[in-house]
Amino acid sequence: MTLSPAEQLAESRLELLDRVIGLEQQVKELQAASLLSPSETVAVERNLASIRGSLTWRAGRFVTLPVRAARHFKRRVLG
Repeated sequence: MTLSPAEQLAESRLELLDRVIGLEQQVKELQAASLLSPSETVAVERNLASIRGSLTWRAGRFVTLPVRAARHFKRRVLG
């Protein structure tokens, strides 16, 4: 069965659209992938752990606890 020129054009447009969607998905996957080497990842995780263990971080978490609790309550109960 032969396709008319209009049908061939529609077919090629659909193929192109499918290709674009696939490429967009690949871009999203690559953006989500870690860009750090394993040693850099370990260093960053160690740095984050030291920050989270600091007195300043813990004090800030304590001070902002009521705001975080209210936001959680609002999301769960009201919205």
